Amino acid sequence: MDSESNGSFIGKIIGLFQRLIYDIVTSPINLILVILIVFLLVKLLRLRRKPNDYPSSVKMPPQLPKMPKQDLTVEQLRGYNGVDSNGRILTAIYGDIFDVSRRSDLYGPGGSYSLFAGRDATRALSKMQLTQSLFSDEYDDLADLTDNERSTARNWHEDFREKYDIVGRLLKAGEKPSVYLSEESAVDGNANSGNKKAD
Repeated sequence: MDSESNGSFIGKIIGLFQRLIYDIVTSPINLILVILIVFLLVKLLRLRRKPNDYPSSVKMPPQLPKMPKQDLTVEQLRGYNGVDSNGRILTAIYGDIFDVSRRSDLYGPGGSYSLFAGRDATRALSKMQLTQSLFSDEYDDLADLTDNERSTARNWHEDFREKYDIVGRLLKAGEKPSVYLSEESAVDGNANSGNKKAD
């Protein structure tokens, strides 16, 4: 009795398989979909098998040591453009200075966002435009930005804050820089003490 039920079960499977093949072959849409699925599965399997250890054509610069916190003027910030600063690249957004050196492929010379290097990028980000005229050589108080542009710039600031270290503040003309405690000289031994200002 078991052999009869096995035989009928196998017969049902073969019958279903034959009907599936018949439906695929007789309908052009089904045939096209099956070919497309097989093609995509082959591509997917080939992608998984590709080794990721190809020698990269892009040379990654050596990792720079963490920059001690310091406030900078617009003129001082201009020196951190990736060329004049031994590879260190800084950009400012909403008064905070970010160290974007680890993404020199984007912010360094020839990168998509090289205009940001050593500059205050707030106005360009608020307007979502990469034009040289939006980068000022003087401190920009951003007073003429609309509420929508300010909101856009704040969103970019939060995005940068999640990805990059803040290494200081951008100073207005005549403003005195803050003095930051270095992590080595912290009295309380707190690892985050480098972010505290000295009194």
